[in-house]
Amino acid sequence: MDKKMKQNLLLIITGISLFAMLFHLSTVFEFLREIFRLILPIIAGAILAIFINVPVNGIEKWMSNRFKKAKKQPSDKAVHIMSFICAFIGILFAFVLVLTLLIPELVRSAKSLYVQLQFHVPMWIDYLNHYAEDTAWLEEALVGIDIENMAQDLSAGIDAMLANVADALSSTVNVIITAAFALIISIYIILGKKRLCRHTKKLVCAYLKSNWAENIVRFCRMFTQAFTKFLSGQCTEALILGTLMFLAFTIFKLPYGSLVGALTAICAIIPYVGAFISCAISVFLSLVIDPTMAVRCLIIYLVVQFMENQFIYPRVVGSSVGLPPLYTLIAAMIGGKLFGILGIIFFIPLTAVIIQIIKEDADNRLKKRKVMIV
Repeated sequence: MDKKMKQNLLLIITGISLFAMLFHLSTVFEFLREIFRLILPIIAGAILAIFINVPVNGIEKWMSNRFKKAKKQPSDKAVHIMSFICAFIGILFAFVLVLTLLIPELVRSAKSLYVQLQFHVPMWIDYLNHYAEDTAWLEEALVGIDIENMAQDLSAGIDAMLANVADALSSTVNVIITAAFALIISIYIILGKKRLCRHTKKLVCAYLKSNWAENIVRFCRMFTQAFTKFLSGQCTEALILGTLMFLAFTIFKLPYGSLVGALTAICAIIPYVGAFISCAISVFLSLVIDPTMAVRCLIIYLVVQFMENQFIYPRVVGSSVGLPPLYTLIAAMIGGKLFGILGIIFFIPLTAVIIQIIKEDADNRLKKRKVMIV
């Protein structure tokens, strides 16, 4: 069978397969959904490994420089394992430290919130009673209530609630199992990173043309470097924003300054939108104490957030990946619209790599044409 005959046969088989899939779209979608559920732990583990790999690489590079001066140098594998252990312990320590600092503050805030509610709820009730209108219509509505029907509706509601609770528990167990498998897979990926990269590179070079393989390998290398710089800059930016919120709440004598600062630093790991989560919490806490204070809290928070987003974030994170502030904003906006939180996180370094590749290609084209642009 010659090459042309093989191409025609492949084209016919592909056409028949697509034609059959169009008439069984529901079955195809269900099959794809099951496949996605099957590989979800692998995808989640790979994403988690990308994040954990950043501190592992930093520690490994630092250890390698330190061991260069030693008389007896450990093997690269030993350095890699030690780096992973140190990074894992460091992440665990940071997590425990955040909980240690945050939980007591949450307990104190909850106690304060309870005291404020006890004090303000009677005032709100008196206010409503004082300005209440004629409630005769309410009494007539209460007389017409059918207790038996209400009991039946309540029984049906309880059954539905129990079914929802069972579904929620089942979903929670599935999420926990998926997260556990994802963590285990991420550990195996990081520990076998060099072998996995070597095997992947071998497959790419074996089954793709040389120029395509070279470009793919180069793109992956550039993205890894850009994502490492981005995540480091994002953590720095989160600490800066949390500190700014704490100082602003302290200066303007707003409540829960330390709690809002800690929550902001944690949520700001998510670019641009993460800090608005802590904004909603801080406004709610201030609203319970005093509605006018909630308005002031919202204004101050939005002003600090706006200034940080416009002037600090693009320069700290954008400069770390080599992106101008405008491109950083556009990348975060498009990534968030397409893929949510993960899109925001990954699109900024991805945009930096794409712009760098386009810039190099444009420079090469202009150089061949002997065109100089100042």
